[in-house]
Amino acid sequence: MTQRESLEDDPWLLIEPDPGSLSQLCSRMGVKGVQVEPIPNLNRDFIRDLRPIYGITLLLRHKPEKSYRDEMFTNNNNVYFANQVVHDAYAMYAILSILLNREETIDIGSELLNFKEFTSDFPPMLKGLSVTNSKILKDAHNGVARRSARQSAHGDNTYHYISYLPIGGHLWELDGFKRGPLRLGKSGELKKKSLPCTENSWLDAARAELQRKLDIYQRQQIPFSVWSIIEDRRHVYQRRLVKKAYLKSAIERQLDYCDPNWRLTFRAHQWEDEYKHALETERCKRGAAMHIYFPYCRSIEDLSVQDRAELDSEIENNMINRPVQELVDLWLQNQDDSIRIYERLGEEQEKHESYENVTIRRQHDYTPFIRTFISRLVARGHLQRMMADIS
Repeated sequence: MTQRESLEDDPWLLIEPDPGSLSQLCSRMGVKGVQVEPIPNLNRDFIRDLRPIYGITLLLRHKPEKSYRDEMFTNNNNVYFANQVVHDAYAMYAILSILLNREETIDIGSELLNFKEFTSDFPPMLKGLSVTNSKILKDAHNGVARRSARQSAHGDNTYHYISYLPIGGHLWELDGFKRGPLRLGKSGELKKKSLPCTENSWLDAARAELQRKLDIYQRQQIPFSVWSIIEDRRHVYQRRLVKKAYLKSAIERQLDYCDPNWRLTFRAHQWEDEYKHALETERCKRGAAMHIYFPYCRSIEDLSVQDRAELDSEIENNMINRPVQELVDLWLQNQDDSIRIYERLGEEQEKHESYENVTIRRQHDYTPFIRTFISRLVARGHLQRMMADIS
C-alpha cells in the first residue's frame, strides 16, 4: 500500500476539545513546554493569571455556510495562515495557527519547523491541504483521539477555529474559513496612545474583540468555547520556586547583617519545622520531588536576564533598610508562598500524568471485552437475574 493510499484510508478522527487531548496533541507533535487550557470566562485577572499566553483560539460549532466566510483579510507574508479544509482536523489547524507563528518563543520541534519551512510559500488553501496530507501530523492527531471516534457526517455541525495572537506589534485574527489573516485595529489605551501590541498588552485587545464576537454568537445560539495555548505551568512554578529560594537566602543575609541573633529571637527553627511539616502532604511531596528532578530551571543561573534583573530590583527595593520585624515577616511570607507553589506544582504533575493515562486508554478498543463479558453474563443467566432485580 502506498503512503497516499494509507492516508486516504485512514481518516482524521474527530477530537472533542478538552485540555488533556489538546495538550497531548502538542506534545505528540514534538512541541515542548506548552499546554492548552480552557478560558471559561473573559475576566481580566483570570486571563492574566495564565500568562505567558502564546495565543487564544475560539472554537465554534455550527454548520459551515457561505455567510460565515468573511472575505476581509490582510496580506502579510510574515503570518503563517492555513485554511481549514478538513473539518475533523479542526484541532490541528487551531493549534498550528498559533504554534507556527510563535516559533521564536516556543520550542515547536524539528518536525513542525521543517513543515513550516516546506509550506511557507504555499497559499492558504494549499497550506491547509498540506496539513491533511502530512502523515506525521495525522498520526499525532489520531493518536489522541478515541479509537471509537467517528468522522463528522455530511451536514453535521462542525468545529471552526478562530485564533488571536500578537505578530509584529499587531493583534491578528486567523479564521480558518477566511481567505487570509486579518490584522485587527487597536482598542482602549493602545489606541489612545498609539502603542503597539506587545507580550504584555495584546491580551486586553484580544479580550475586547473576543467579547464582541461572543456577544454575537450568544445571540445566534452558536455553541463556542475559548482556549489558550500557554507555557507549561510546571515551568512557571519551577521558576517561581527558584526565585523564592533565592529571595529566602537574600532575606536571611540581610537579617544576619541587621541582627545576628534573629534566629533565636524569632524562633526561626520552629518556623522551619512547621514549614517542613506543611510539605508532608502528598501533593506538596509530589511537587518537591518534581522540583528536584524536573530538568528545567534548576538554579538562579537558569533564569532569564530579565527575571534576574527583576529579582535584584525587588531585593534592593524591598529589603534594604527595612526593620528586622518586617524582614522576618517577609521571610515567613516567602515560606508560605513556597508551600503553595509546591502544591500547585504537584497538582500540575498529577494533571499531566492523568492526560497521558487517559490518552493511552482512549487508544484501547474495549468493545471486544464488553461484548464477551455480556455474552458470558447471558450464558450463565446472570444478566437475566440482574435485569429482574432492576425491574
